[in-house]
Amino acid sequence: MTGGRVFRKTVPVRFEDCDPAGIGFYPRMLMMVNRLVEDFFAEALDCPWPAMHGRQRRGVPTVRLEVDFRGPLFQGDALDLELRVRKVGTKAFTVAVAGSVAGSEKFAVVQVLAYASTGPDVRGLPLPEALAEGLRRYAEH
Repeated sequence: MTGGRVFRKTVPVRFEDCDPAGIGFYPRMLMMVNRLVEDFFAEALDCPWPAMHGRQRRGVPTVRLEVDFRGPLFQGDALDLELRVRKVGTKAFTVAVAGSVAGSEKFAVVQVLAYASTGPDVRGLPLPEALAEGLRRYAEH
């Protein structure tokens, strides 16, 4: 699949993100991915999470996650993160996130997120049309 927009951010790799041998701490990498998704919602989709989680009582929990670690990360690296939307369904969507340093891919993530209510009655819901349309603008063709 090709096409679609790409959401990009560059973040520093910090001391807390890896050890001196370049082994990235996977929980920290997944936090970077989660922050990228959160920024994507706020900046690209005009759907900031405080409003979605707070007033709207909605969220996008992860229902599937695949991670491939492909290379070392070192403190001081500038990590380029790219998010692409792979698929938009009626209640869920799939994103692919790649993390690279100077063009060398360090990890790749495929994440399926479902649109859901929050609180005591958590359940999947149809994606609102405005959100689905925003996701489709970033979808691969």
